[in-house]
Amino acid sequence: MKNLSIDIESFSDVDLSKSGVYKYSESPNFDILLFGYAVDGGEVQVVDLANGEEIPPEVIAALVDDTVIKWAFNSQFERVCLSVWLRRNYPQDFCSYSIASDSVSGYLDPSAWRCTMIWSAYMGLPLSLEGVGAVLGLEDQKLKEGKDLIRYFCMPCKSTQANGGRIRNMPEHDMEKWERFKSYNQRDVEVEIAIQKKLAKTTVPDFVWDEYHLDQEINDRGIALDMPFVKQAISIDQISREKLITQMQALTNLDNPNSVQQMKNWLADNGLETDTLGKKAVAEMLKTAPEHLAEVLSLRQQLAKSSVKKYQAMQHAVCEDGRVRGTFQFYGANRTGRWAGRLIQLQNLPQNHMPDLEQARALVRSGNEDALSMLYNSVPEVLSELIRTAFVPREGMKFIVADFSAIEARVLSWLASESWRMDVFADNGDIYCATAGKMFHCNVVKHGENSDLRQKGKQAELACIAKGQLVLTDQGLVPIEQITLFHQLWDGKNWVSHEGIVFKGEREVITYDGLTATSDHLVWVEGQSQPIQFGIAAASGAHLIQTGYGGTAIRLGEDYFIREKMEQKNESLLCTDPVYRLRKHSVATVFQFKKREIKRMSKLFSTKADSALVGSKTRGSKTTLRKSQRCGLSQLWCKRNKICFCKCYRSRTLLNKHVWLATKRVGNRSDQQRSELCTGQSTICDTFREQPKQKVYGAQPFFSGILALCKKCGCSKIIGRIKQGRNNPGCRNSSIRKKKKLEINQCKARLYDIRNAGPHHRFTVSGKLVHNCGYGGSVGALKAMGALESGMQENELKPLVDAWRQANPNIVHFWWAVDRAVKECVKQKIPTETHGIYFSYQSGFLFITLPSGRKLAYVKPRIGENRFGGESVTYEGVGGTKKWERIESYGPKFVENIVQAISRDILAEAMKRLRCCLIVAHVHDEIIIEADMRMSLSAICEQMARTPTWAIGLLLHAEGYECSFYKKD
Repeated sequence: MKNLSIDIESFSDVDLSKSGVYKYSESPNFDILLFGYAVDGGEVQVVDLANGEEIPPEVIAALVDDTVIKWAFNSQFERVCLSVWLRRNYPQDFCSYSIASDSVSGYLDPSAWRCTMIWSAYMGLPLSLEGVGAVLGLEDQKLKEGKDLIRYFCMPCKSTQANGGRIRNMPEHDMEKWERFKSYNQRDVEVEIAIQKKLAKTTVPDFVWDEYHLDQEINDRGIALDMPFVKQAISIDQISREKLITQMQALTNLDNPNSVQQMKNWLADNGLETDTLGKKAVAEMLKTAPEHLAEVLSLRQQLAKSSVKKYQAMQHAVCEDGRVRGTFQFYGANRTGRWAGRLIQLQNLPQNHMPDLEQARALVRSGNEDALSMLYNSVPEVLSELIRTAFVPREGMKFIVADFSAIEARVLSWLASESWRMDVFADNGDIYCATAGKMFHCNVVKHGENSDLRQKGKQAELACIAKGQLVLTDQGLVPIEQITLFHQLWDGKNWVSHEGIVFKGEREVITYDGLTATSDHLVWVEGQSQPIQFGIAAASGAHLIQTGYGGTAIRLGEDYFIREKMEQKNESLLCTDPVYRLRKHSVATVFQFKKREIKRMSKLFSTKADSALVGSKTRGSKTTLRKSQRCGLSQLWCKRNKICFCKCYRSRTLLNKHVWLATKRVGNRSDQQRSELCTGQSTICDTFREQPKQKVYGAQPFFSGILALCKKCGCSKIIGRIKQGRNNPGCRNSSIRKKKKLEINQCKARLYDIRNAGPHHRFTVSGKLVHNCGYGGSVGALKAMGALESGMQENELKPLVDAWRQANPNIVHFWWAVDRAVKECVKQKIPTETHGIYFSYQSGFLFITLPSGRKLAYVKPRIGENRFGGESVTYEGVGGTKKWERIESYGPKFVENIVQAISRDILAEAMKRLRCCLIVAHVHDEIIIEADMRMSLSAICEQMARTPTWAIGLLLHAEGYECSFYKKD
């Protein structure tokens, strides 16, 4: 026997999701119900332990034999549960891998275990058995009713009269379900084996398995909690919340002042309307709110603190010996291989800034809520800052906390060969001072000469990431990162010049009405002569003004042109769109459509019986309609030029045989590439039919259900229609005027800007007219990072990142070298290389090989068109919605993944060197060691700062501190 594949089903009265497997299996009521296994990939056997069957002796021996490799999906669960079960049922066979001075006693040696979930994560696949099976197309996925069966047999049930008052379901209570449960257990093992076979072409390197075993050792060891302190913190929080609610009830007369809706209504009744009571929104309102409202908002701010949830999570997860275990998930971030937090989430703890931290902690530990209330303005804030201090070393020991200095900045500089930055690191200099000096061409010293510029260097250092967007230029639609000074931009009225592009960091953005930007970005909307914030426009449901390729002609002001004059003015730009609702039959009719009042086109649609033309203008006597100088059907230019195919005409779906021919028609609107914008208030003149958001060469749209094109030359590829049009009918009988529901999607995006776009400081992007104060965030991104709070002026922000980019040309070159290498690899399916990073395509995966030898995997990559119409690399993965979906990426994003992945590898190397020390936790680039009082901090930092053999030339530096409880120094 070389390999043993395992899956177990178990029962416990402890909530696994809240407490983790260590606390779950520690319960006296814990037991294993079913044991499914297969030897060396053979037939799956299920042992019904709940009905008295026994595991074969040779399998018991294999469980404790470190030469037999045990496989399971999420093997930590099986290993920990079997460790407890063997200790209780086969104590003579069980043996732990612990040493005398360690706290990992009681668990099977993880070095004899492998995890199919980790293998899947290494390949960029989901972290669930069902998810992996679905992506790999396995027929034998988990039974759909599995969750119901687990809930029935593996969790306590509610005592009712109908079930005889029992609190647990046994096999005899439903034998039919039990047989299905056994099949479910068998199917799990079969799927795990199938996954191994599917992934066999790309194995996990041995050094990565070694890192996994170290991770399991750290999880087994756990970290001690000061439980008297934790319990008092929960108690004080409850007292504090009751006091706050009482105060707010007295001020507002609300039954439940903690209710968001009740509080919003109360604020509105008192003259302060708001759409949200989020942390940032409340902080902004506090700046200008009247005193009586500010008091309520301040209390609300304290009440909204969620610090008690961390303390409650500690109470749920702590084991009998006072330690919490299982707080780290190996390969939790599978695009970089970084660790993820579990249970308490050590990666997401509030920082502490209190000068008297130890005194405040002593007051909480003693339960002195009165003293806390007297000494501190906000008890919830104090409890939040004290969360880290709940972690303590064992008695007679200390914590050594050491972390890398600017690890990601060092890795990026090393990869891009940005020599001046490497020189700064070689001299142990301050990268923020050096960056400011490089940007502003002066000497900057922390707490010294030009020290005020250091913060500007820091803000620029943190805010420089690119994000592609499509901008309307005189050369067509161009991704924003490719905009040059030679491009002219459409500002809604004229083609204008600009002063170049700048990068502006990362921040939350929203998507509304086809535009993605930060909520504080300025946009133009219907009915407003001045721009307003994008978030306000989205919240109020306002329609954004379209200009450019959106197909809606914008005419602002009071220029009432007669039809002929308007056509002559725009002759060179006329499109072939029909006049609004103009019938093909006799023009002379008394029927008048009243869909919308059309302004600034005097009496265009007024009719008179027996008139030759629409309109009653005195000069509009019988005459021949003006013939457009444009052709009805332009040449199909070349591969990747686009044509619009409409599937519907008005509200009726056309049959396949009804293919409409392209004809010459007179249109009264300007074309899709440039729409006139005049001063004054806006009105959308025509939204009868949305136009395609793409470059158009004057071709008449084709109306058909199915259209076949026979081309003598060009690309023969069949391109599916992307259904991006708006105002489409929902069914045959739907109204063409039915509005599409407006959606607001929130996510994070890389921020970008164009400087000084024309005299009006605006340009067209995604078909919408936006201010150039920071499309995609820009200035807003720096504000979000605290630029204004740090003393910087708003007019200083625009050129800041531009200066950073000029100071770091090698890094910018590195971004786009990676972008080119990835695209070439995916397009041609050939290996490529740049800056020591290797790219390859194999079996439907894009692999990026790092200097350490570890690979990053991207599932089913392909070159496609992103949502803005530009070329991008897409792959499948878990996106921002937590669902498996296709994700867009580009050079700078791949670089971000690469830099974070290499930084992770350096941390893993350091932890392996310090394996003999008792590592109890690690957070990002930081290691926490439970150390003997004689251990040297400098020795730990020296070991961490050693450069790996695969990273010659990379300069590392580590610093740290000692403490009797965990804190941020």
